[in-house]
Amino acid sequence: MAHFRNFPQFCFKKRPLSSFPTSSYLFNILVQQISRQVLITALLISGIIQGGFLAFLLLRKSSNQVPNRILATLIFVVMCHLSLICLDVRNLFLVYPHLSRLSWLLPLLYGPLILLLTQSISDPLFKMRPGQLLLLLPFAAYFVLLIPYFSLSAAAKITILANTQLVTLADFGWMNTLTNYLHLGFTACALVLFYQNLGKRSQYFSSSELINVHWLKEFLWLVFAIMALSVATFYARKYGIRYVSGIYPAHFLLVVLLVYWIAFKLLNVKATLTPITENPTGPRADPVEPTAKYAKSSLTDELTENIAARLSALMHSEKPYLENDLTIIELAARLHVSRHQLSQVINTSFGVNFFEFVNKYRIAEFKIQSLNPSNEHLSLLGIALECGFNSKATFNQAFKKLEGTTPSDFIRKSRGKVLEKA
Repeated sequence: MAHFRNFPQFCFKKRPLSSFPTSSYLFNILVQQISRQVLITALLISGIIQGGFLAFLLLRKSSNQVPNRILATLIFVVMCHLSLICLDVRNLFLVYPHLSRLSWLLPLLYGPLILLLTQSISDPLFKMRPGQLLLLLPFAAYFVLLIPYFSLSAAAKITILANTQLVTLADFGWMNTLTNYLHLGFTACALVLFYQNLGKRSQYFSSSELINVHWLKEFLWLVFAIMALSVATFYARKYGIRYVSGIYPAHFLLVVLLVYWIAFKLLNVKATLTPITENPTGPRADPVEPTAKYAKSSLTDELTENIAARLSALMHSEKPYLENDLTIIELAARLHVSRHQLSQVINTSFGVNFFEFVNKYRIAEFKIQSLNPSNEHLSLLGIALECGFNSKATFNQAFKKLEGTTPSDFIRKSRGKVLEKA
């Protein structure tokens, strides 16, 4: 907490009369302190207002309800925390003592919510389960430990808060120290989980944008950076490191910027929250599973061949791969089979995952259309987009992996062969 201990120390030290700063100098220092407080408070309030607007928009969305609600809850917790920081900046905990130390408790919700948000978006088959309540154990433990303080009267709390030395020792005690490590630990776990699930998503989406969920990766790294800075600021203030300790509470302005960044991404990115919306009744499908893992599958060889033949016929007749947001759920529905069955057929009969399977057809279509004279007015990217790809990077990567050359080299060689035949 930023109470009176941050006031210029020369005001409390005994000095010769001649060495005291002039009244104008003291006045300037005071104005600077007040101006800084007003500016920080205004920026924090802007973040609170933006967060409220963003949470409202998320809760109103009818699609992807679970990720939206988790993100809205996370933003609401951030709003409450920023509100407490505003009180701390203005030294208002002495006026509202019952709100003090809630700022010790609320941050314990960040880690679980960030981890759940990552799971709900990166795991195609995410479902809320009772066991996930175990993530709230640190929050519950802190709440129990803080009950004696929360039970105190307002007068008793004011007495404690007025004791600057006691408040400082408590602020930098073991509870807030442990909170720092919990923040970093939860965020690190979320990053590991995100990268682990990238391969799993390729089993269900045909677009690398939907597979990678770039905004979530950026969000997690930004959160980790802010957490790391917060920990550094904590220890700088604890040990009185010059300059660095003065960052508090300005580093919370990065949280405000993060809220605005989330709003920008939600309003400008086409597919921000993209979990599979199916409620699966069968077992979970692993990405690119070897045949041994299907030993207990109910699919017979005859049925597998039948589905594979129907799938090939569908891909040639209806060309669903031209849809850049095609998912395995939609393709399975057209074949009247379950997602799990189609996943098994693609893995065992074609030896690839869903992402690679669809992109093979898209590349084959591109090779045909790129040599079609009627498409000469289109760029290579324009033709690729017409064939189902939705970005240049995805197209180039898939083409190079399958053909062993770049699209432009392929076109140049192919057109050269056509001219030789002519």
